[in-house]
Amino acid sequence: MMKFGFSKRTIILMGTITACLSLLFLYYVSSDSSYSSNHNNNHLITDDDGALSYSASSYTGNNRVTSLKDQPKCLKNTATRDLLKPTKEQWEQCLEPGLEPSYYLSIVIVTRMDDYAGGQQHRFQNFIDSAFLLAENTKEKIELLIVEWNPPEDKRRVVDSFRFRQSDYLTYRIITVPKKIHEHLPNRGGSPLHEFEGKNVGIRYARGEFVVCTNQDDIWSHNFYNAIRSKVFKKNVIYLQYQDPHNIHENFPATIVDLPPFADDTTLLNACRLEDQDWGHYKLPDPITVTTVHETPEFILRVADQAGDFTMAHRDTWKVPRGYREAGGIAWMDIEFICTAAWTFEIPVVYSGKSFACHQHHQNIWEARKGQHTDNTGINMGEIERKEKTYINEENKWALQHVDTWTMGLECLEFRGGLCW
Repeated sequence: MMKFGFSKRTIILMGTITACLSLLFLYYVSSDSSYSSNHNNNHLITDDDGALSYSASSYTGNNRVTSLKDQPKCLKNTATRDLLKPTKEQWEQCLEPGLEPSYYLSIVIVTRMDDYAGGQQHRFQNFIDSAFLLAENTKEKIELLIVEWNPPEDKRRVVDSFRFRQSDYLTYRIITVPKKIHEHLPNRGGSPLHEFEGKNVGIRYARGEFVVCTNQDDIWSHNFYNAIRSKVFKKNVIYLQYQDPHNIHENFPATIVDLPPFADDTTLLNACRLEDQDWGHYKLPDPITVTTVHETPEFILRVADQAGDFTMAHRDTWKVPRGYREAGGIAWMDIEFICTAAWTFEIPVVYSGKSFACHQHHQNIWEARKGQHTDNTGINMGEIERKEKTYINEENKWALQHVDTWTMGLECLEFRGGLCW
């Protein structure tokens, strides 16, 4: 009978190999488990309808139970965002403004991808980059809240069309008002976008202590950087700024800028310097008494001119006059809002002769769309000033509070830049 034996060296070698293989197997199992744990909670799955939805942290048979905290960490392909199917609880969480502010500032704009006035893409990218630079340079928590109104069916969405850079100080949210809701609301002249109704949506859901309503054609000035650093803004005040008229198309004044496409950060930072700064010690002027008296510094059409590009107030102050009056048009409601805030509700107005934003030059398209303008022919500003008339939204019937937004398809997407959050 033959006997098989192994030398001591062979036995040690075989033991070493076995131990190494065992360690490799355990590492693989734990890594795969960790990977599965992380990714099963955070990736997109296909449901019975073939649509993409959020995956779950726990499973019961074939039923995936979605945990509120387990939301996708990244969207690898942003074009799938319209196939996401969050639960109602996740959707409400995305919209929730919170009882207390989460950020110092919410920047609210309304837009749609229709190449407004030509060259919309590069102006809008400059605006997004300017918000990024504002957050990076002030080191204050800021939210850029984009209300995408009635997106064209044959165009890419905002999230698919622009660069959103990540900052420790900036969060992005896109609230999309679909065609179904747009068609449900009053619409003067068939306007495809309701600027002021959209800004009200942003005001309603904003998480910032202060909310500034502006437009996609603006970039921030060094005055605004310094004012934020200096923490000069207060509650129960409406803030306005001087900005040159937008119908200037040559020999541009300081607050109208003609930026190139894809401007770099240095160009953006220097385009709207305006004044030298005593950083951290910004001073605002005292409140003014807005009036209908012509040829005075407090004349309403002077101080509220271009107010659509910059009106700012504390989040609670915006809600006292119930936002902009919703009349289904595209013009004049920014001025009427100032009348109502200043005269009906006696909210102090601070008008800064030093601009907080510069306007990127473009052709004035809206002026030619007279049929879409809000009908203000019967409104007498003197009657508002004398408190003989009031123009205000009905309580709980503005900013889509009277619309079943869940059923009608309002969307919400929140991310930190780089499409990871």
